[in-house]
Amino acid sequence: MEIVKFSEFSASELTRLWNEGFKGYAFDMTMSVDAFIKRIPENQLSMEASIAICDQGKPVGFVMNGFRTVDGRLTAWNGGTGIIPEYRGRGLGKQLIGAALDVCREKGAEVALLEALSENEPAIKLYAKMGYRWIGDLRFYEQKEGLKPDALASEGEDAYQFRFGLPRDVQRFNLPVGDLPWQTHWENIAGGESVIATDANGELAGYALFRKTMDAGGEHQATILYQCRTVEDTGERAPELLKALLSRAYAPLDANITRRAVNLRVSKERLIRVLEEAGFKATVHQVHMKCELNQA
Repeated sequence: MEIVKFSEFSASELTRLWNEGFKGYAFDMTMSVDAFIKRIPENQLSMEASIAICDQGKPVGFVMNGFRTVDGRLTAWNGGTGIIPEYRGRGLGKQLIGAALDVCREKGAEVALLEALSENEPAIKLYAKMGYRWIGDLRFYEQKEGLKPDALASEGEDAYQFRFGLPRDVQRFNLPVGDLPWQTHWENIAGGESVIATDANGELAGYALFRKTMDAGGEHQATILYQCRTVEDTGERAPELLKALLSRAYAPLDANITRRAVNLRVSKERLIRVLEEAGFKATVHQVHMKCELNQA
């Protein structure tokens, strides 16, 4: 078995490896070549740092790695791990993860992050053996009907001003993001939007990051929420501000569209409660894991 960089393969070869590597996964991960190529810059993935394990030149498994400076630390992200079915159960996962972490160290990364489905216990155990530790539970939520008019009604929204902008506008908050899943960072939300709340003194109070998707005819089909945060996580006003931000992100509330929230930290109980009270249901459960590379 040989470890080979992604840059040694064509896009069609890598797409085929991705699709074969995720066969039998809990969700359909199949991609076209164009979708695979598009995903690389959107997630700041590195072709030089992503690797395949090969059997006599044939790629049979892979780990994709991305890098970004997060809270002042160069951070690596596992952007996908897979092994084609006939090579599973042979210990290749350990070789792949070990080699991928070595690449991350060579690049100077201090931290490595990944998310895994909560029910994928074999993978979680493998990651733990390789130095990853659990840092939180994550949930996906979904609501497929028009929201009731008062579902996200806020009694305190008059105390704030709201402005829509681009995802990168949330950098003004300087809030730590190292404990947030990689895909929810503003850098990953191509074509997304932000809504920012300021208080009566003009101070930043909270924000939401979201993206609208359209169907082939240009009609609004779904809205995906990535973050919804307040500067002050405690206090009576926090839930009201969360409702006000969500009502703007998910507008128009009476539209019969799909509304999703992805990779929300379960520890953010106020946000979870607001969504559940509005009729959102949990659809996917994941674990968030971190490896401190200088300790592993």
